[in-house]
Amino acid sequence: MASRHPRIQVSRDPDLERAIKRGRTALGSSAPASRVVRELALRGAEAFEQDEAATQRAADFAVSVADETSGFDFEALKTARDRAWSR
Repeated sequence: MASRHPRIQVSRDPDLERAIKRGRTALGSSAPASRVVRELALRGAEAFEQDEAATQRAADFAVSVADETSGFDFEALKTARDRAWSR
């Protein structure tokens, strides 16, 4: 079927074959490889964005702990540690 969108060429190496197999587990065993690869690309892009956002949140939290603006209660943590080890 002709498409108005440009196509890309992707080599079906062993890693991609495994990914397609895993994708078919989720999408159905009869799903065409092209549909599986498209879904993998779209979901992969979303995962990259989520990873980047999580990394940024972690960095922001680390800075807030260092700046003592996080609200993190180190004394409560020390008390909990002392109680746990004194059993």
